[in-house]
Amino acid sequence: MTAVTMAPTPAPLDARGRRGLTAPLLAALASAAVLVATAWFFVTTRLGQLIDDAALSGADAGPLTLTQAILPVLDLVSVPFVAGAVVAAVVIAVAQRRWSIAGAAVLLLVGANVTTQVVKAILPRPDLDATLALANSLPSGHTTVAASVAATALLIAPQRWRGPVAIGGAVYAVATGLATMAIEWHRASDVVAAFAVAAFWYFIIEAARSVRRRSLPRGYRGAPGANAVTLLSVVAVATGLLGVVIGVFTALNVPVYERSGEVIAYVGACSSVIAASAVATLAMLAMRPHHRASSYSAGS
Repeated sequence: MTAVTMAPTPAPLDARGRRGLTAPLLAALASAAVLVATAWFFVTTRLGQLIDDAALSGADAGPLTLTQAILPVLDLVSVPFVAGAVVAAVVIAVAQRRWSIAGAAVLLLVGANVTTQVVKAILPRPDLDATLALANSLPSGHTTVAASVAATALLIAPQRWRGPVAIGGAVYAVATGLATMAIEWHRASDVVAAFAVAAFWYFIIEAARSVRRRSLPRGYRGAPGANAVTLLSVVAVATGLLGVVIGVFTALNVPVYERSGEVIAYVGACSSVIAASAVATLAMLAMRPHHRASSYSAGS
């Protein structure tokens, strides 16, 4: 007779497993907090609306050629594009016999984009005599698509590709977000909120994998690439400081009526968007080492 081998029952989380669970859970909570804080300040307070509106008014300061150059980025974002991303992620994961990651990729893409549409539908933008654009646009749907695709690519990428994939995904997500701002579809807060939504789902999936005590296969373990971490850190610090300084300056001078003030506010908003993407990507890139590196099974 052929012996039937039963799959071992996962053991309760030990101290190491709890540490592995804590990190992604805290990151998910931080992402949710960023989403809530961004929505509260920039949607429901007059000061936040004035800052956002100043940056939005300065968005058309760039040359027309810049807008034309980035429009193709927005053309990529569509239902067929998301469907293609889902299929590609599943095929890549299944080809590597990473069954749970195939499902996780679908969950990340669908969960992030559904969350954005639900939040956008239920979040009101009160009339605080600060802006004429009263329709709520937070989070940005286009940016959520780009950021969730980038996060999914990072989720399924082998270790040696995680650095380049992280940087490429961040550039793509930022380009999409800045494009929506350049043609005045979205405010900077909408883009930052979209990054937070995508990051939240990435970290929730990482936390779920920690609970199931899934180990990573060989080739998917180890610390993130030093070059990618360094580059993202430098970008996050530089653009973050610039964004904060200009944001404070704008807050002290709203309502902004002069063209120069609007342009400065727009530059600060763009810097903040780049910083938000760099921070989110850096956190996602660093999360994988929390997985256990032993007892790997092909079904993980």
